Amino acid sequence: MSPLSPRSTLSGAAHAGAALLLASAVAVSASAACAPDSGIQTTGATFAGAGGGSTSATGKGGAGGAGTGGDESFFDGGTAKDDAALGADAACAATANEAALVPVSMFIMFDKSGSMKDDNKWTNTTGALASFFEDPASAGLRVGLRFFPDTGCDSATCSLAKCSLPQVVPAPLTVDQAPQDAQEKLLLDAVASKGPGGDTPMSAALGGAEKWATEYLAGHPGEKAVVILVTDGEPNGCDNDIAAIAKEAADARALGVYTYAIGLVGSNEAQMDQIAVAGGAASAFLVGNVNAAEELIAALKAIQGTAVSCEFKMPASDNGKPVDPTQVNVDYVPGNGGKPVSFGQVASQADCTEQKGGWYYDDAKLPTKITLCPSTCAAVQSDAKAKVEVLLGCATQAAK
Repeated sequence: MSPLSPRSTLSGAAHAGAALLLASAVAVSASAACAPDSGIQTTGATFAGAGGGSTSATGKGGAGGAGTGGDESFFDGGTAKDDAALGADAACAATANEAALVPVSMFIMFDKSGSMKDDNKWTNTTGALASFFEDPASAGLRVGLRFFPDTGCDSATCSLAKCSLPQVVPAPLTVDQAPQDAQEKLLLDAVASKGPGGDTPMSAALGGAEKWATEYLAGHPGEKAVVILVTDGEPNGCDNDIAAIAKEAADARALGVYTYAIGLVGSNEAQMDQIAVAGGAASAFLVGNVNAAEELIAALKAIQGTAVSCEFKMPASDNGKPVDPTQVNVDYVPGNGGKPVSFGQVASQADCTEQKGGWYYDDAKLPTKITLCPSTCAAVQSDAKAKVEVLLGCATQAAK
C-alpha cells in the first residue's frame, strides 16, 4: 500500500488553493463600496490561511503548503473586469446583504474492524481523528461520527437504518477546547469509548451514511452534506459487491451529497477509487502506515477545504425586497489592498474554463447558491487575505 498519494490532492492549478481552505478561515464582514461613488454596499466572505501546497510521496505538505496556489495570470489576462465598470450605471444602488459560505455537515464513517488492531493502525488513526477535532482550524465545521461494525450497524443485521444513526450527530465545532466545546467533547468521548473488532460491512455502513446525508440535505436545502468513508479493508459482510457499494455513493451524489474515501493500509486502492469517483471526487485518499496519523490529518483537512470550497449562500433579500438574480455581481478584493476585480457569470459549471473562470448559480431562475468556477476559486484562495463580495443592484456582468 502506497502512502498518501499525490493524486489524492485536487489536480491542477485551478484546484490547488481550494484543497486547503479551512472552515475557521471564513468570516462574514462588511465591505466598502464596490467602486468610487457607485453607492453600492456589500458584504463579503473573508478568506485567510489558505495554502496551495501539494502532497508529496510521503504525505507531507498537503495541509501546510505555501499560499502560492492559483494561476496569477488569471487576473492579468483580461478575463476579469475592472470593478469600476459596475459604477457606470448611475441608477445602480444596493443595500448590504449577508454573504456567507454554504454550511457543510460532515459525516465520518470510520472502520473499527478487527484488522485495525494491526500495526498500530487504531492508535494512530483515532489519534489523528482527535487531533482533527481539536484543531481550532476545524471551528465552524459541522462534524458527526459513526464507527462500524458497531451497535446494530453490522453484518448480522446489515441495517441501513441502524447505520444511518450517527453516534455523534453532526454539529458545529468551535475554537474552544473540550469540554467548553461540547461537540468536540462528544466526538472525543466517542473515539475513546471504542476499540477494534469484527468484520467490514462496508455496504451497510456507507449506505447508512448516505441515507443520513441525503435525508439531512432534503430537509436543509442550500446546505452541503459530505460523507467520508475511512477503512482498512475490503467489503466483508452484507453486500460485498463493490459496484453496488459504489452505486450507493453515486445515487447520493445525484441528490447532492459528496462522498470521499480514505483507504488505510489493507484497503483495496481500486475499490477506494471506485467509491470516491462515484461520490464526486477525483480519486481516493491513500494513507500509509509509516506516517499514518500525519497523512490522515492531511487527508481530512484536504477534504474539509474541498467541501467548504467556494459556494456562497444567495443573499436572502435586497433591502427587504426579493433579490433579482439578474442584478447580482461577484467581486474579489485582494488581500494586499489592491483594486477589486469583478468576476463575470457563466451559465453553469459546464461553462467554466481555466481561462474564463467566473461564477454560476445552482438554479438560474430560483438560485440558492453562488459558486465560483474552479480556476476562480483557486486563484482567490491562493490569496491568504482575499475577500469575496456579493454585490446587489447592478445588471449581472457575463464572463468574457
